[in-house]
Amino acid sequence: MVKIDLDRLDNEQKIRVLKKAVNKYGLSYVAQKLGVDRSTLYRYVASKMKKAPDEVISSAVEILSLEELSDTLYGLKTVYVDPTTALSVIIKALRDEDFRNFFLTLLYQYMEDYLKTATNT
Repeated sequence: MVKIDLDRLDNEQKIRVLKKAVNKYGLSYVAQKLGVDRSTLYRYVASKMKKAPDEVISSAVEILSLEELSDTLYGLKTVYVDPTTALSVIIKALRDEDFRNFFLTLLYQYMEDYLKTATNT
């Protein structure tokens, strides 16, 4: 189960989580899982209500996978990468300094703890 600090999400991000759940599972199913009426959920998704309660958002987070949440909140899609593509990225990083700086910055930003652990062992 994914845990998210809802205080760090703005209202737009919270609504995107609800929309993702509704798009994936349908309005009726999600409303049932969240314990709200279909019409209420529709109003949240259509932004006709100012704010959805955090309990509702928290329940929506629980029915989505980590990859779906990442894509919904940050626009980071998880896609299949074959070994040839991975090797192409490494070769590109070796040959292109700007790309290398960009790539290493992303690696450090998202995998800092792992990189420190791997370096120390």
